[in-house]
Amino acid sequence: MSTDLDTTESNQNITFENDREKKIYEQCLKICGQTNLNVKNTPEFQKELYEKCRDILKASNIPLTQPRVNLLIILMMYQKPLTVEDIIRLSNGQIAISSIYRNINDLKDKNILDEFQTPENTKVICLSGIDEDHHHHIFCKSCGSINDIELDSSFEKAIAKEIKKIESIYNVTVDSHSLELSSVCNQCQLTNSH
Repeated sequence: MSTDLDTTESNQNITFENDREKKIYEQCLKICGQTNLNVKNTPEFQKELYEKCRDILKASNIPLTQPRVNLLIILMMYQKPLTVEDIIRLSNGQIAISSIYRNINDLKDKNILDEFQTPENTKVICLSGIDEDHHHHIFCKSCGSINDIELDSSFEKAIAKEIKKIESIYNVTVDSHSLELSSVCNQCQLTNSH
């Protein structure tokens, strides 16, 4: 569902540090307006997304650039892990392929993004630690969909306990862990049964 954009309405109550920042915001509105998501894609929602991106980058002392903001906007709008190909497609040409990988690495280094591989070795990107707890992923091996899942806290504690044992036995320090589940989603099960 595409939304006509009125940038004058959208940028009210936003204080831009300079004209460049205002142009970055207006470009983000184009990406927001081109989405077919069933979200409340209102000027207020778009403003909120932009301000959140700006705050995240500033808090990490990362310069505000169009590709970085566009990348974060897309990930925040879709609220799920996306492949690099998905991000390129969803940006509608607004993020150069050459800058996507560089920006992913920059944002990974600051713990803003996580990157992982699907069972088919496809690179997938998701937001890291922004308004969310530690999570894992479940993949549909039929359609390729990826969803975030949260485990029960007692299970996470059991994993943490096992990690401590592993660190002690192998004399290593584990800095992260992930659990990836392979499945066939309900939609694919229904499609395959017909």
